[in-house]
Amino acid sequence: MNKLWGVFLSIFIVAAVIAGCSGTPAEDTSEASKSKGNGWPRTIMDASDHGVVLEKRPERIAVLHPLYMDYFFALDTPPVASVNAAEAMEEFATLQPYAGSAEVMDLGSSSANLEKIIETNPDVIVTFKGSVDTNYDELNKIAPVILIDYTDTWEKTTRLCATIVGKEDFAEGIIKETQDMIAETKNQLSALQDKTFALLRVDGKANFNAQGSKNTMYYNETAGFGLLAPAGYPEEGESLSLEGLSDMNPDYIIIQHSIDVAEAAVKEKESSKVWNSLEAVKNDHVAIFDNSLNSASILAVRLAAAYFVDLANS
Repeated sequence: MNKLWGVFLSIFIVAAVIAGCSGTPAEDTSEASKSKGNGWPRTIMDASDHGVVLEKRPERIAVLHPLYMDYFFALDTPPVASVNAAEAMEEFATLQPYAGSAEVMDLGSSSANLEKIIETNPDVIVTFKGSVDTNYDELNKIAPVILIDYTDTWEKTTRLCATIVGKEDFAEGIIKETQDMIAETKNQLSALQDKTFALLRVDGKANFNAQGSKNTMYYNETAGFGLLAPAGYPEEGESLSLEGLSDMNPDYIIIQHSIDVAEAAVKEKESSKVWNSLEAVKNDHVAIFDNSLNSASILAVRLAAAYFVDLANS
């Protein structure tokens, strides 16, 4: 796997592209800009059954899932607190460019720790629909709670988060920039258009699960990278035996999981004749994408685009 490991060991080079791509618009802080989106107060149409009123532009944002840290960092408005913040800032490839750039209080591993959330004195709380059903009313007593549909596209989520902080124009700029990155990546991958890619996760026993071609934008020809799935690759998530993976015999295997977990799963199979018979293994075409890319956030998409460009050129 040495060939592709070099791609991912150069993460800080790639990350710099994400954090500082030329063309990313500077924030317009003029009064004219602040009045856009109906100004303040404004009603945020989120995934709840009603709109959420924000009386003023929030300055202190608490997120109850680390996924949403990606969006607010991308919008140059880092949150003041997040569930699993310390782990995410240290380990997530998407957030490596921002390490040390902002203090994000760690709310622990549970969105139900109301005392810690209160301690952050948030102006708004952001999480995904269904995650706080049992304490939604209690959270709303602390600050307005905005719910995001976890299945929304990265574009829609970026726009919603931008509406929360009044950065709609900024959001459109980075959305266009990211879409251009996707288009350029697809162009770069055209040299591999006949090659098949199996996107995998790892279960608790070091076995592989197929992500499912419908569960990731990587296979989407219109909005994603247009990867070609191997014959027999499922549309939905599904556990795979090595024999099942052998029947697919993909040209490339991408394991999208925590690096240490993925490495251990690969090492466990190094003595398997079936594993070593795979085209991807024989040709050193097994790559590991950090678990944070599984989120398909705007930062995850941008980092994946950079990874695929490097892969196409390797």
